[in-house]
Amino acid sequence: MQTPENSPEQSAENQTESQPAQPRHFDVAIVGGGPAGYSTALRAAELGKSVALIEEDGAPGGVCLHAGCVPSKALLTAANTVEHARYASTYGLDFKLSTFDLGKLVAYKRSIVNSMTSGLTNLLHHRKVTMIQAAAEVQKAGEVVLRYPADTTDPQHPIAAHSETITAGDIVLATGSRPRSLPGVRFSHKAILDSTDALNLLQIPQSVIIIGSGSIGLEFATLWRELGADVTVLEVAPQIFPAGTKRSSALVTRAMKRSGTKFHAGVHIQSVTEGANLAVKVSYTAPDAVNHTPLPPSVQHTDDADKTDDQKPPVITQTAQFALVCIGRVPNTDEPWFSHLGVDLDERGYVKTDPYGRTNIDHVWALGDITAGKQLAHRAFAQGIVVAESIAGVPTTPVDNANVPTVVYSQVPIASVGIDKKTALADPHISDVQEANVPIMGNARVQMVGGMGNITIISGIRDSQPGVRVILGVDMCGPQVEDLIGEAAELIGNHVPLHDASRFIHPHPTFSETFGEALLNADGRPLHTR
Repeated sequence: MQTPENSPEQSAENQTESQPAQPRHFDVAIVGGGPAGYSTALRAAELGKSVALIEEDGAPGGVCLHAGCVPSKALLTAANTVEHARYASTYGLDFKLSTFDLGKLVAYKRSIVNSMTSGLTNLLHHRKVTMIQAAAEVQKAGEVVLRYPADTTDPQHPIAAHSETITAGDIVLATGSRPRSLPGVRFSHKAILDSTDALNLLQIPQSVIIIGSGSIGLEFATLWRELGADVTVLEVAPQIFPAGTKRSSALVTRAMKRSGTKFHAGVHIQSVTEGANLAVKVSYTAPDAVNHTPLPPSVQHTDDADKTDDQKPPVITQTAQFALVCIGRVPNTDEPWFSHLGVDLDERGYVKTDPYGRTNIDHVWALGDITAGKQLAHRAFAQGIVVAESIAGVPTTPVDNANVPTVVYSQVPIASVGIDKKTALADPHISDVQEANVPIMGNARVQMVGGMGNITIISGIRDSQPGVRVILGVDMCGPQVEDLIGEAAELIGNHVPLHDASRFIHPHPTFSETFGEALLNADGRPLHTR
């Protein structure tokens, strides 16, 4: 009969104490649990690989799920209901917003995020992905050092900070990105906010100045204005929404101005300061200074010795409860271990990879926001599949960055995919570039919701398809375009001839008919358009 002293369990424990245990080994170790990381994990596990998904924050999903696209769209969905209620009087329905419970709105947002997080966590467990909550450092190929913080939540059994090294046949870097700050201006996270701060506000601002009019800036401007805030948007570029076409920019700006949002483009930010009472002062110059309403009672002049007082642009100072800075994001590649590892970075800090995600170090891969290209979750999803299949030796097709759709959930949504006219004209392998532009206000469904919009289709002939006109790019602005853009991406990605695409039937009356009409127009066969 065995005694406790020589039981198998006790013997194993004694052996562990006398001989260091072998590091845990995985086929694939992924640093970062956002869309890039978890999509790689899901596909790699599906292909039979043992996978470790390392996320310092614990819950998978990254910025997109917890502090980005999902919670922001949840809030926008709720806020849009207010706009729909206002328009309902057109139908003879008079709705009045009697109360506004911000607590319930925040709870609704959290419920959506929690539901998505729970579903994703369960799926990862189902695929047998090992999830590890720790800070990770890749010091050399094949090894990941995990650093666990101290845990004193249980006073009876506190856990000291410690580390562990795991090994992996392939390591995937998916460390994501963070908000970019203005030069010389730090996020206070009190009144000078980044996008994460903005999503976590437990109040609707009385007034806010938004610096930047990209997708994040326009979406927060839409959200806060629809909920009653006084909103001013400042853009350094000469055009509001500089990544979009002039046509979409003008249409969205016009619609949002009608709702009371103030826009100023071509500004030069001089300073952003936070006062003792947490109010923010933003000083800037702008070419349209005379159109600012109201113009500040006292304006200063920039210190420019080469110009007379009449030539110097006035410095405008505006005060608001909050300032949101949303001028882009920077890749999380500045941790010291990145340089120690020796991964090649470009001048902006993005990891250099081949089309399949391989870095300059064997068996080290990178994808998502730390690689050059559109910093979008759906691009990361597609990259994750490619990286996982490449690791497993499964034939795969790299992501075509030119065919990654972009969507902006502004008051009038914007969506685009493919290349614009300027890019097409500059491509020596494309000839006979044409642009077809179709307003969509004549569509029955668009009229029913009081919408407006426009669809532009760029077409041309590729050297690889002589004599065949194909769709090269699509820019949409109007109701439901966030869903319609998927069809455009398929047509562009598969190089479907324009004439064939224009024959596809869209049901009537629907929003999708707008794209069908635009295709007919681009093919020279307009039906309901001139």
